[in-house]
Amino acid sequence: MTETPSGQPPSGLDRIEAILFTMATNLSQVATNQLETDFRLNQVSDKLDRTADQFRELVIQQVATDARLDRVIAQQEATDARLDRLTTAISDLTVETDSLRDIVMHFVQLSERDREQAAADRQQAVQDRQAWQAETRRIWEYLRDRNGGSSTPN
Repeated sequence: MTETPSGQPPSGLDRIEAILFTMATNLSQVATNQLETDFRLNQVSDKLDRTADQFRELVIQQVATDARLDRVIAQQEATDARLDRLTTAISDLTVETDSLRDIVMHFVQLSERDREQAAADRQQAVQDRQAWQAETRRIWEYLRDRNGGSSTPN
C-alpha cells in the first residue's frame, strides 16, 4: 500500500475503498465481457438461423444425395455443440457475476460498518476531549483555590 499525501499509511477505510474500487472495476469488466458474450451469442444465433435455413434448402434440393445430407447433419451437430459450449460459458459467467456481486455487497456492508464505527469513534473522541478539558479545568480550579485565588503556587 502507498502512503497518503500526509505521509501516513492508509487507513483501513482507505484500503477497503481501494479494494472496493478494484472490485467495482473487475465487476465492470465482467459486465463488459457479459455484453460481449451476449453479442457473440447473438452472432452465433444468427449464424445458426442461417445454417438452419441452408440446411432446409439442402434437404429439399438434394434428398437423393445421402453424402451431402450426412455432411449437413454433421455441421448441424457441430453448431449445436458450439451453442452448448457457449450456453455453458454464459452460465459460468452468470455464476461468476453473482459471486462477484456477493463479494462487492459484502465489502459494501463492511465499508458501512467501518463508516459507522468511525463516526462512533469520532463522537467518543469529542466526549473524551470534553471530559479531559473538564477534568483539567477542575484540577486547575482546585489548585487555584488551594493557592488562595492565585493562578501560580506561592
